[in-house]
Amino acid sequence: MKVRLMIICFGLLLWSCKDQQGAKTDSTDIPASERTSENDYSDSGKMTAEEPTGDQQASDKDSLAMPENGYSGVYIKTDHPEDSGCSCYCIDMATSGTGELCLKDQELYINTRYAQDGDEIEVYYTGKSSKTTNSEIPWDRFETGTPIAVISPNAEGFDLDWKGFSIDGDLAVDYAILGKKTLEGTYKRK
Repeated sequence: MKVRLMIICFGLLLWSCKDQQGAKTDSTDIPASERTSENDYSDSGKMTAEEPTGDQQASDKDSLAMPENGYSGVYIKTDHPEDSGCSCYCIDMATSGTGELCLKDQELYINTRYAQDGDEIEVYYTGKSSKTTNSEIPWDRFETGTPIAVISPNAEGFDLDWKGFSIDGDLAVDYAILGKKTLEGTYKRK
């Protein structure tokens, strides 16, 4: 009984080895996209994730590239969808000319300009808006040549990172929070 069992196991082993040899084909018969190389496997023998090809990397970058109609347009802050009337949580971005940003609803508004720097857009303070009612802030001391915010595109719109106002090359600490709570965050095209 043991001998028969050993012969059957040995026969199955030989048959499976012969079947594997028959399944091997010349690598030229297999398209390059279907071939795997030794580099596709880690030391443990498991398949590893392939590195993205140049085409895949370019396509990923294109998805974050400037939209066909540019970045100009109205964007609403994603965590304030109730502001559909754009009273304070929207950005009307014009990559040429000036715009207006709300720092505090019904109280603080500033005029801005936008300048593209690579994949990002820098936001510059150009002066207080005529809608601003607070006269205690030293608006005329804030620098206009230092970005107050940086806009970075993402898959759904963009992220705004508030930097703050500068006076004499330094962050105006007393006024740094202005705009951070209202403006900083993720925006999508309205």
